Amino acid sequence: MLFPCKPDIDVRPAPSPRGLVVCKAAAQSFSLSWAEVAEPAQVGAALRAMREALAAKLGAPLPEAQTLVVPGMTPQLEAVQLRLQGRDQAARVAVFARGLRVYQLTQLGAGLDEQAWETFLTGLKLLP
Repeated sequence: MLFPCKPDIDVRPAPSPRGLVVCKAAAQSFSLSWAEVAEPAQVGAALRAMREALAAKLGAPLPEAQTLVVPGMTPQLEAVQLRLQGRDQAARVAVFARGLRVYQLTQLGAGLDEQAWETFLTGLKLLP
């Protein structure tokens, strides 16, 4: 994964593994967060909940999402990317999964650099 800045990493292994990698550059934050769900049937709901939670935090409506494919991800109908426009901030968000691990990739700021998002998103590859 290519971050546009040096990220801080926070990993919590138990009782439910999760983590966050985040950095700030050019008045924007870039992050990758992940969590593990207990069973495959929970993956889709977890991906929906991740994007809905960010939209609620920003006070933004959920727009139509674009299909997303990340190299190495487990195919999932809920794997999408979208742009959110809140009152004070905008966000680009992508949600996807590999097995029982769900991921959220986020760019957040008052103004978003679309090229930075494309570089951030296309620099991501899940290894076996």
